[in-house]
Amino acid sequence: MNNRTNNTERSGAERRMLPFFIEFVKFSIGFSVIIAVALFALHVANAAMQ
Repeated sequence: MNNRTNNTERSGAERRMLPFFIEFVKFSIGFSVIIAVALFALHVANAAMQ
């Protein structure tokens, strides 16, 4: 009986962690894309100056 209760609590915690993990992955991807675009823009601007 205790084992079943522990599994329910764990699955509840895992259900709460999943949306956080998805949002974290989306934020990380978006942040990486913004940094990549900024670095590419700096590269193009540097090439245009030379």
